[in-house]
Amino acid sequence: MSPFTFNDLIQQDPIPLGAVACYRPNENFHGALLQDFDVLVFLIFDSPKEDVQTHHRIENGVHYHYLSLQTEELKRWIITGENRSLVHYFLQGEVIDDVNGQILHLRQQVEQFEQPLQKQRLFFEFARFLRNYVEAKRHLTEGHEMDAYYSTLKALHHWACIELVQQSVYPEKTIWNQVKTHSAQVYKLYEQLAFSQETLRERVELVLLACEFSVLSKMEVCSELLIRVLRSRKIPWSIEELVRHPDLDYVKKELPMVVRKLVYRSLIKQWPQEGKLSPHSEEIRYSVH
Repeated sequence: MSPFTFNDLIQQDPIPLGAVACYRPNENFHGALLQDFDVLVFLIFDSPKEDVQTHHRIENGVHYHYLSLQTEELKRWIITGENRSLVHYFLQGEVIDDVNGQILHLRQQVEQFEQPLQKQRLFFEFARFLRNYVEAKRHLTEGHEMDAYYSTLKALHHWACIELVQQSVYPEKTIWNQVKTHSAQVYKLYEQLAFSQETLRERVELVLLACEFSVLSKMEVCSELLIRVLRSRKIPWSIEELVRHPDLDYVKKELPMVVRKLVYRSLIKQWPQEGKLSPHSEEIRYSVH
């Protein structure tokens, strides 16, 4: 039974939608995850708050770590993979109260990895994969093999996430244990990159070649979110409009590169088209075929 009730937590304005509590098991030290507190309490709000707010309290000898955040910030963590430990505790903790069912619904979306979270996470992972893949190729060309190795490892991590997301599995912090079960191909490439006897350059080249044939072939599927946005109106979009679109906010840094790659692969169309350029300066816009 919980050592407190939801009513003990809502002495503030606005009132939270609900709360999730995580308890330190037995007397074990949880280190940085619970920051050596007895109870970690998530207070979830629907109204905007400037930042994630943290409060420490002690009641009857029990140390509490309160974390106040809004649902949109929590969704950002889920889509981008940020603060994985906190997301893990939010998913595993006890729901103290849930005023209108939003907390349980969000947890169900993550546990079953339902839409729209799945498409958003898939596009995010693909955009990050593509950035690191391109960086690895550039580093290798310039002879910076250690930088190429690091970028390749990050690209492989995002590829692993893509494989999990496509199987409706939420990527956890111990992702390589998950991948070992759900994608033997990616796990073998991870072992090849990290532990094989080939030279560093040979290992990087092998994994990048596999990335090119296996992941880039999924470009259209992984980019369904962007394609849906492009189809949402008849007028072609400028890159500025796409970057400012709320559904694409999570990938705004990578979006220009992804858009150009999709144009190169003829998955989206550029306006004005090649061969029909005006002698005057024109803004490039994008649409689907």
